[in-house]
Amino acid sequence: MNRRNALGLIGGSIGAAALPWGTTAAWAQAQTLRAGVTGFTVINTLDPAKASLIPENYIMYGIFNALLKFNDKMEVVGDLAESFQAIDATTLEFKLRRGVKFQDGSDFTADDVKFSIERVADEKTASPNRSKVAPISEIKIIDPFTVRIVTKAPYGPLINYLTNTRTGTQIISRKALEAMGPEAFARRPVGTGRYMVKEWKPNEGVELVGFPGAFEGAPKIMSVNCPFIAEESSGMTAILGNQIDLTSTAPFADVPSLEKRSDVKVLKQPGLNTRYIALNNKRAPFDDVHFRRAVSMAFDRDLLVKAVIFGEGVVTPGVLPPAHWAEGKPVASDFLKFNPEKARAEMALGKYKAGQEGVVLIWGSNWWRRIGEIFVGQVNQVLGTKLTLQAMDFNAAFARAKAGDYDAMVMGWLGLVDPDEYIGEMLGSKGFRNIHHYSSAKMDAILDRGRAEVDRAKRFAVYREAEMLAIEEMPVLSCFTSNVHNLTRPNLKGFTQMAYSNFADQFGTITLS
Repeated sequence: MNRRNALGLIGGSIGAAALPWGTTAAWAQAQTLRAGVTGFTVINTLDPAKASLIPENYIMYGIFNALLKFNDKMEVVGDLAESFQAIDATTLEFKLRRGVKFQDGSDFTADDVKFSIERVADEKTASPNRSKVAPISEIKIIDPFTVRIVTKAPYGPLINYLTNTRTGTQIISRKALEAMGPEAFARRPVGTGRYMVKEWKPNEGVELVGFPGAFEGAPKIMSVNCPFIAEESSGMTAILGNQIDLTSTAPFADVPSLEKRSDVKVLKQPGLNTRYIALNNKRAPFDDVHFRRAVSMAFDRDLLVKAVIFGEGVVTPGVLPPAHWAEGKPVASDFLKFNPEKARAEMALGKYKAGQEGVVLIWGSNWWRRIGEIFVGQVNQVLGTKLTLQAMDFNAAFARAKAGDYDAMVMGWLGLVDPDEYIGEMLGSKGFRNIHHYSSAKMDAILDRGRAEVDRAKRFAVYREAEMLAIEEMPVLSCFTSNVHNLTRPNLKGFTQMAYSNFADQFGTITLS
């Protein structure tokens, strides 16, 4: 597949698609914020301890608070914690806000903090974020509004892992969970955030209602409808047709044209995501490091940025996005550069040759699929392999990958705030996102050093070492980091876009003029 043919796969244009869901009175009330969750159609839970999908977090951000949060400068500040400090190298103390109410009217206390975090750490909960809090040895309640979190050893990522992001450590009402039971709670959760779940319509959307007693203040708009819109292009069509007020994403191909229009606002900044090809390191043909390296050199990452996301992002030479590059500099390796001659030479060192078969799982909206199409087309052309594509929904693909029943899969990890959330989650032997079945004692040892280091500059140096090992052993094929986009109607004000792809945490400050 040459550059011209690959670019021919580009699709999508303004007004090209109709909404897959109807516009009804239920989704169009007066002074109702209509916030489309675009690019997704499924959520499985609204329980922070259980959530693993991006759209689940989009909604939960507005229902819950955590001990900490990021401000608009990406600095860690208090949320439910009024203040926090390090008592020693392994102990953090949090002074909690007084007078905070949960959405069921019960009081928020230190007991809820202890319960929420220990629940994530409990193996029985099976939380995808368990590894983030596993280093905690004890949570001490000093008094109803003072908590100390003690770790087994110095643990650098902990501050980031206690923020209201994709961490699972949002604080829930112990009383509500125990009264309702986990299943009912997952559908109608109880937090301290500005919004409560009014109705969850499977495969259709979530309706939120404002919580007047929120400690941050009652939301300016009390009703929010969040329809699920499968295609980003359909979300764009909806906002241009005044059917919604805000989207969670935007179609890359149309961003330049949208930026020139007066009837829509485009919010954009470099993201904290990473897009890659997941490889099953325990099954042919990707159990051979030479084959993995060869494939890495057989596709053009620059072409993916141009043909898939239309220049709305940058090539990631390793697992980490640019914001996490030590000293602002990416790693460098020939294994990451498009070089057909070297790719064929590297494959000759391994056990798999031209004609080797393999299946790449693809899913989701069209740009995710285009990654797989271009990747497979180029690799087959360069190496003479016979890789094929298999399309399915994300839940099915991810379940197969976790079970080891796959060869390769188009994958992404979005909105993360600490380097350990990338390399540790993806490549640590016990990482929840390690669907690659990659296990390296050397990598685990490096990650342990990174987690134990609390100095930011020294931590970055350790994770650079981890990334160099990842490039050498190539358990995944990094591709690119894409820009974060939101679309809003011109009359919408009060939404602050964050690099980790936030959403419902901003609903409470939004106004519609």
